[in-house]
Amino acid sequence: MTETRIVVGVDIGSSKIATVIGQAQEESLNILGVSEVISRGIRRGQIVDIEEAATSINASLDSAERMAGYSVDRVFVSLSGAHILSQNSKGIVAISAPNGEITESDVTRVLEAAGAVSTPSTTTILHVLPKTFTVDGESGIKDPVGMTGVRLEVETHIITANSVSVKNVARVLEQEAGVNVAGVVFSGLASSLSVLTDTERELGVVLIDVGAGITNVCIYVDGALSYSSVIPIGA
Repeated sequence: MTETRIVVGVDIGSSKIATVIGQAQEESLNILGVSEVISRGIRRGQIVDIEEAATSINASLDSAERMAGYSVDRVFVSLSGAHILSQNSKGIVAISAPNGEITESDVTRVLEAAGAVSTPSTTTILHVLPKTFTVDGESGIKDPVGMTGVRLEVETHIITANSVSVKNVARVLEQEAGVNVAGVVFSGLASSLSVLTDTERELGVVLIDVGAGITNVCIYVDGALSYSSVIPIGA
């Protein structure tokens, strides 16, 4: 079992903490361990008691580890809450190659340019998601790599979170649970990637994920996430 191919996800919810341990294969994910424990110290997606939250997260991790027979050292964590906000942004860069061929580095630079938006100092950018690219005025491009041009533009959807909330989650996992945080994911985005098909996203669809304390909303237009928000009301 290759450690680098093991993926661990922890979903921090208002009513439960869920952990999944999977082994990545070429075209699938082999689930090795799952667990679900009652959530303590968390209200409407936010940690309100560090010690209680750490106890719940540790219990969920321990249960999944026993099932998988694997010791977890790094996890991807999903979080939500009314502090999650979104906005759309554009970025523009010049093509770096002398022959005008667009490379992955150009795409990275234009996404970085789009992500350089003015946000409050109390927020952290979680995702900069490309919606569509434009090459020399030709719009509607999904993947510009390999094309040639002079100017590359991108329209993106940016999701931000409260910095304190993100730091509290990282503190609980790293200092209390003893695992490294490989990445933080907006739970609404994770849900949409899990349950929506490519056809549904292309046709346009609204995903509403009703949780115990909050409701996540994601709207896809032409295959790209165009709006996301969190309503502080749950089931």
